[in-house]
Amino acid sequence: MYDRFQELGVPVAITRDTDRTLTRSERLSTMTDTFGNDENVIILSNHINAGGFVTWYY
Repeated sequence: MYDRFQELGVPVAITRDTDRTLTRSERLSTMTDTFGNDENVIILSNHINAGGFVTWYY
């Protein structure tokens, strides 16, 4: 998605690319420091598990 948005000229940033836990405050600061707090800012959050699959138990 990141590469495709760049191809389309959409301003985009990755807030973290390691498995490091951020506090809520750190996440919010990273987003607003990058793009501001404008109503036109859209934030997408992708979560990809390291194992590559999800197991559900019922």
